[in-house]
Amino acid sequence: MKPIFGKAPPLGLRLFLAVTASIVLILSDGQSNAMIKVRSALETFVGGLYYLANTPHTVLDSVSDNLIDTNKLQIENRVLKVQLREKNADLLLLDQLKVENQRLRLLLNSPLRTDEYKKIAEVLTAESDTYRQQVVINQGRGTGAYVGQPVIDERGVVGQIISAGEDSSRVLLLTDVTHSIPVQVLRNDVRTIASGTGRADELSLDNVPRSVDIVKGDLLVTSGLGGRFPEGYPVAVVETVSRDGSNYFATITAKPLASLERLRYVLLLWSSAEDMHKVQALSPEEVRNAAQQRLGNKVDTRQKKEKTSEEQEQNIPHIMDDNSTENLPMEMNLNDIQLDLELKEHREDD
Repeated sequence: MKPIFGKAPPLGLRLFLAVTASIVLILSDGQSNAMIKVRSALETFVGGLYYLANTPHTVLDSVSDNLIDTNKLQIENRVLKVQLREKNADLLLLDQLKVENQRLRLLLNSPLRTDEYKKIAEVLTAESDTYRQQVVINQGRGTGAYVGQPVIDERGVVGQIISAGEDSSRVLLLTDVTHSIPVQVLRNDVRTIASGTGRADELSLDNVPRSVDIVKGDLLVTSGLGGRFPEGYPVAVVETVSRDGSNYFATITAKPLASLERLRYVLLLWSSAEDMHKVQALSPEEVRNAAQQRLGNKVDTRQKKEKTSEEQEQNIPHIMDDNSTENLPMEMNLNDIQLDLELKEHREDD
């Protein structure tokens, strides 16, 4: 049988066409709504393949769970009950701290942030190398996931969604070289930016002056700036701080708290757009200025009251000197006025 094409195109031509198509796709990616829709459709299509590839793993997990010994389950049950009691005790303290936090925010006239809605998602596949740190989860637009949504686990911040299909989404981890997150030191509220380095166990703090008070062991939490990540979630712990005398900036690295290398389940955070616009994190300096301004207003009001009372005391003798009762209050008794006049005359005679 004679082939339809007698000769394939030259290898150089195929390479040229492939490179040209790649450059066109890179330049047009994210530049128009049509490309965004195409990317979302491809993400939805590929999501089915992820589910299919993850099916054997799911089946094996279910079979292995059924083969676990009963005694082991009983031991785990007892351990979990003990942990549950401890967590319940911690939750009682957490509720008390939440109430105290709300009262302090009200005293400082700072906006309150309502609790976020959280939902569990399972990791379908992970792509981890020096140039890309991403995972795919089994939650998409059909369940309310959206691009830019923050993702956490039980330890700290994981990253954010960068692409959402109908049944799956792609999460950019905070250790990716293209990812940065605004953080602050929990100990002294120093704010900076934590950027990914391509390594799953390392973040770098960029453009931090040598004089800034950051030491090894400091806990970094989200600062809430930018409105994407809610304020107060743990991010990383400072591991190394190097202050070279020849460099104006310090070299600081931190280790993420989230288990990025062993992700299986993550939490998606939802917060209404209205609440996110209302939440504007105040710096410690702004809080102090606001408190001083309120204290100053109270002092000014008190001084005005004292000044008004002094003027009233000065005006009463002036009215008596003119022997006029037209400007006197109606509640004053005429006998009291005559008595005051007589006393004044006696003082003048003396």
